[in-house]
Amino acid sequence: HHHHHHHHHHHRANTTTLALRVLSIAPRILEIPKFLSPVEVQHLLDLATGPSVSMEPSTVSSSGDVSVRGATKPDARSSTGGWIHREHDVVVDAVFRRAADLMGVEEELFRDGAARDDDDYGDREDEHPNRLPTNHRIVEAMQLLRYGPGEEYAAHHDFVYPSVNNRYQPRRFATMLLYLTGEGDFLDERGVRRRFSSSADSSSNSSSSSSSSPPERSPLRGGETVFPRAITTQFHDGVKVKPQSGKAVLFYNVLPDGNMDDLSQHAGGKVESGVKYLANIWVWDPIIN
Repeated sequence: HHHHHHHHHHHRANTTTLALRVLSIAPRILEIPKFLSPVEVQHLLDLATGPSVSMEPSTVSSSGDVSVRGATKPDARSSTGGWIHREHDVVVDAVFRRAADLMGVEEELFRDGAARDDDDYGDREDEHPNRLPTNHRIVEAMQLLRYGPGEEYAAHHDFVYPSVNNRYQPRRFATMLLYLTGEGDFLDERGVRRRFSSSADSSSNSSSSSSSSPPERSPLRGGETVFPRAITTQFHDGVKVKPQSGKAVLFYNVLPDGNMDDLSQHAGGKVESGVKYLANIWVWDPIIN
């Protein structure tokens, strides 16, 4: 069996090597520059700007309702967002699969019914006390977000403390941010992402982007992600991540000892001009609530 597995691994097609850069150890923040290919980025942009995904005004919750993301005050957020499931299409499926690979999580856990197929489990829970009581995936649908000029997201935590009565203590364990538009990017009339070249005459650009044209036509400025409680040798007043198309940021909301990481607090900086598009993926542990 071992030989067969090794043989199979040897002939695995088109593997991608991802570079991970540690941005911070407390909290644990990793940056993966080319997590998404330009084609995948454009596909997600097409979904975010197209008719198939309904982008609703984003909300926050102060009541601890995890369906809308915990935050302390109702006006903490200004953006629009829509949800896409892994099953939406093959591109989205590939992104979820790669996310699981990156985190070292079995990709089956990012699909419903993973436990159901396992013949090793009996029907009675007491025979297998470690079996989790769910066939539900541990990942939320991907959220597509649009931040227009002036929009931001105040500092918040992604986790919500589970009820003391829940023996499984489910919570958001890891967060992945996928940047679709980066600094200097804009969308043309057909919604295709383009990059503003700084060498070009900026005055002609500003005159062409008249007040009547949508903000998507202007190059993105601002909108960095900030971890205000993270201190490193490089960042003394919070770790800042600039939007860059195709880049992913992975950070952990839970410490190895199982406690929530208060330092994982993060904010979406204000967009000065243009539009920031990003997607995020939330992974739960040990089950999703």
